[in-house]
Amino acid sequence: MARCVCAWVALLIGLAAPAAAETEALVGAGVGVRPDYPGSDDYRAEALPALRLKWSGEAAKPPDDGTRTSFGIVDATAGFPHGVSFGVARVATPERQVTLRVGAGYRHGRDADDNPALRGMGDVRGQPVLRLKLESEPTADTGSFFGLGWESDVSGETRGDAVTLYGGRTFAPSEAAAFTLTAHTRWFDADDMAAYFGVSPAQAAASGHPAFAPGRGLGDAGLAAELRWAFTDNWSVFGTVGVSRLLGDAADGPLVDDAGSATQFRAGTGVSFRF
Repeated sequence: MARCVCAWVALLIGLAAPAAAETEALVGAGVGVRPDYPGSDDYRAEALPALRLKWSGEAAKPPDDGTRTSFGIVDATAGFPHGVSFGVARVATPERQVTLRVGAGYRHGRDADDNPALRGMGDVRGQPVLRLKLESEPTADTGSFFGLGWESDVSGETRGDAVTLYGGRTFAPSEAAAFTLTAHTRWFDADDMAAYFGVSPAQAAASGHPAFAPGRGLGDAGLAAELRWAFTDNWSVFGTVGVSRLLGDAADGPLVDDAGSATQFRAGTGVSFRF
């Protein structure tokens, strides 16, 4: 995984260096808590490393007035855990910008040893994914944002697609602090549903769970909050907390309804350094 991140960063530097208008780098580390698997009611602690390199070209600057339309690589971001993303088209006004982004990343799988409920279910290996996103953001550091994103497994492990609709707002309680509230809902196709929430006849025989074949549909909806405080010009501390609810067939399968919980929590805290 570290090798992939290094490759993304190297690619981004190579693309950005000839005409870079602004480059920002961030490294950080922390600890978080998440469910053992999607739908579990058991939780585990995990390390939260972070690496991000962001480049913005001349076309990324908002116009002083009117509307600016830009095509090509407007901006780019690479790092861990989010992957790499390129803004390839943008319509901007002095107050707001709408950007089309393409990118790639990595989606975590599921290990049969992660929880007793998964015994006999086999592993779901992590997958490289392609992403397409259309998002609207304020040109300032605060304000409302919303977007629509599509993600597809290109490894053949799940062959699944997911679509996410999200929106939120960033507030500035003080010059040093930023508070972001985000809401989302996700739709999964039948392949994604089957990989993470289904039980095939073979898995049923090996695990003791009843067979379950979920269909496509809304998979979850949730809220998340993040507070970030810069205690120097470069150093910041952050805290995140989120709750989501599995929906439809994602909530009705035996891994969730019988052995887990449809309500899922996540939380984390850490420190970061901005170059």
